[in-house]
Amino acid sequence: MSIFGVGRTALRAGAVAGAVGAILMAGSAQSAKADEIIITIDSIQALDKIDPGAGQADFFARVTIAGEVFRTPVIRKADDVRPNWVISKRVRPGTYKVKVEILDKDVLSKDDAIDINRIDGKRELDFRVRTRPCVVLDFAEPYRCSGRGVTITRAGREKKSAEVRFNVNTRR
Repeated sequence: MSIFGVGRTALRAGAVAGAVGAILMAGSAQSAKADEIIITIDSIQALDKIDPGAGQADFFARVTIAGEVFRTPVIRKADDVRPNWVISKRVRPGTYKVKVEILDKDVLSKDDAIDINRIDGKRELDFRVRTRPCVVLDFAEPYRCSGRGVTITRAGREKKSAEVRFNVNTRR
C-alpha cells in the first residue's frame, strides 16, 4: 500500500470526523435552545392512616412531564418524608402539561393513590408549566418562578390523604 493510499484513507476518515463534528455541533446548538422543567418533591406528610394493615406508608411519586412518565424510588415505612426527589425533562421553550401523583406501594394489591388535591374525587395534581418566563398555571392563580423556583404546597381532604410540598423551576 502506498503512502498516497494511506493519505486518502486518512483524508476520508478526517472528512467523516469533520462531518460527525458538524452534526454534533448542530445538535448542541439545538440543545442550547432547549429548556429544562425541574420538579423537586421536598416533603410528603400523611394526614391520616395511609396503610392501615401495614403500618406506615411506603411513598413514591409518579411525575409526568410533557407526556413522559418518571417514577421515584420507594421510601419504606415512613408517614413523614423529606425525599428531595428531583425529576427533570428537557423541552423546547413553550407550555407543557405536568402531573404529580403520590402513591403508597403495596405488595399484595394495587398501589394506592394518595389524595394530594383539594378537589373532591381528584387525587393527583394536574397543571401546566410555561418555560419562558417560568410560570406555573392551572392553580387558583399562576405562580411565577424566581431563583430556586416556586414552592407549592397542596393537601388532600379525602381518605388516604397527604400534604405534599414541591418546587417547580425551569432552566435554559
